[in-house]
Amino acid sequence: MEIIIGKNAGFCYGVQRAVDKAVEEAKKDTVYCLGEIVHNQNVIDNLKSAGVCFINNIEEAKGNTIIRAHGVPKEIYEKAEKMNIKVIDLTCPSVLKIQNLADEYSNRGYYIIIVGKANHPEVIGIESRAGSDYSIIDNK
Repeated sequence: MEIIIGKNAGFCYGVQRAVDKAVEEAKKDTVYCLGEIVHNQNVIDNLKSAGVCFINNIEEAKGNTIIRAHGVPKEIYEKAEKMNIKVIDLTCPSVLKIQNLADEYSNRGYYIIIVGKANHPEVIGIESRAGSDYSIIDNK
């Protein structure tokens, strides 16, 4: 049997960037990561072995803290600043673009529709930028 791996197999650019940068940061100093950087237990285990400390709440951070590829709600940045926590923002550039669009269009008075799983970190981050006039379409 021949196994052919597609040329596009593997992580997307944003995830690969986040994983590589997390390893780089862990080599320098203790680094925390707010939530799982990606949904892949092997990657999480490898990052733990490299020295990345995973936390579930920004209040647990005791130093440099990574924002995962999925992004976080904008309130997290505000809390980190008040706590004097250095944020290493590894949010995928494509996710950042969507977050910025939600922010821009909500500020211009548009009704925002977000399609995705309502409890997924990426959707939660986008939701935090959608103002008060939005809906989430979640095909459960």
